[in-house]
Amino acid sequence: MSDSRMSPGSRLAPFAALGLPLALAGGGSALGVAAALSYDALLVGAAALEARLLARRMPVATRVLDNRLVVGSKNRIVVRLHNPTSRALRVTVRDELPDGWVAEPEEQTLDVPAFARRELAYDVVPSRRGRFRFGDVHLRLEGSARLGAALVRVPAAADARVYPNVLGPRRYELAARLGDLRSIGFRNVRVAGQGGEFEQLREYVAGDAYRELDWKGTAKRQRPVTRVYQQERSQIVLLAVDAGRMMATRLAGLTKLDHAINASLLLAYVALRQGDRVGLVVFADTVKAFVAPGRGPGQYRKLLEVLYAVEAQPTHVDFRRLVEHVRVRMPRRALLVMFSDLLDEAQARPLAEYAAVLRKKHLPVCVTMHDPIATRLADVSPQSAEDVYLRAAAADVLADRESVKAHLLKSGVGLVEAPPGELAVATVNRYLEIKARRAL
Repeated sequence: MSDSRMSPGSRLAPFAALGLPLALAGGGSALGVAAALSYDALLVGAAALEARLLARRMPVATRVLDNRLVVGSKNRIVVRLHNPTSRALRVTVRDELPDGWVAEPEEQTLDVPAFARRELAYDVVPSRRGRFRFGDVHLRLEGSARLGAALVRVPAAADARVYPNVLGPRRYELAARLGDLRSIGFRNVRVAGQGGEFEQLREYVAGDAYRELDWKGTAKRQRPVTRVYQQERSQIVLLAVDAGRMMATRLAGLTKLDHAINASLLLAYVALRQGDRVGLVVFADTVKAFVAPGRGPGQYRKLLEVLYAVEAQPTHVDFRRLVEHVRVRMPRRALLVMFSDLLDEAQARPLAEYAAVLRKKHLPVCVTMHDPIATRLADVSPQSAEDVYLRAAAADVLADRESVKAHLLKSGVGLVEAPPGELAVATVNRYLEIKARRAL
């Protein structure tokens, strides 16, 4: 059931002002004042009557949104209106959003003719992943007279899920169909002799080796065609995502955890397309979630469903728990891609030590982000004593980070470091290099 309240229409105040000459007639006599009051009372009564009739002619309002909204991006929300009456309506719409969300624009007004249907749209940019709750749709209705208006609350409560940004996998799929991965930043790594089993033909792109041209296909299609060979399809990629307190830091509008999840999903998508088995472990002070390695589109959906609700925990990270879990659950050799933060040496040093333990059986690669804030503070010209302190602190942090990175590399652990916006492509490039060199 909807509820409604009366509100003054847009024309009520101007019409009420017309009663002022009546009040001033005869030098403000009692008769003139009485006439003005009677006029205003008539207007208020007409406004109340119009508002009551409008409440009975309430249009049907329906909110339409995607099943999966995307964090950090514009998402279009549509409100559909149906006027089932024989009278035109002017409708102002305001939606009740989850806490902290802002609609752009916040409020919209449109005319809905008799028996007509109209729709309007607005954009929202969720700042967090997870499940959220939309409230009701609020309408302000005006008729042709516009003396009175009805404020109507239409029940429309609904849940919405906000997922990681999966634009990367879509972009990869488009580029893969066009046969040009370099257009979206992926390096084309080739190995002498190629090897593997023939998979498909595709159009030639600049950089393909001439020995890979398929001459029969080229003659048949009247354009250059390249043979594509598939690599080994029995390899395992395990994504390990750090959900500790350091991953809650925001960079470029998203948390470090969001950037890590976006990169891990793109890597999962590419690896699954390559035929590899992909698994997932989310960890902080304990292992929070585990998805056994698997193949196919169904596996990607499993990973997405687990990762969309992951939030950074206000706890330290226990890499020993991660190592124990991997050693028990992963008996076969795997490419272990760990997304973590190296800014805090107290946290990062154990990562380097335990990753070296995993190196005995698996191929660990640590993925981390440049921190532009620390870099900027370390390079700033100090103007005050506080600036000197901040610069020294930032320089110490970056020095500790370099020390951890050196320890990782010395222990034989791979390292991928990139700005937040380039992390996903850099991670996939390292995976493609490992595949091409058969390092796993």
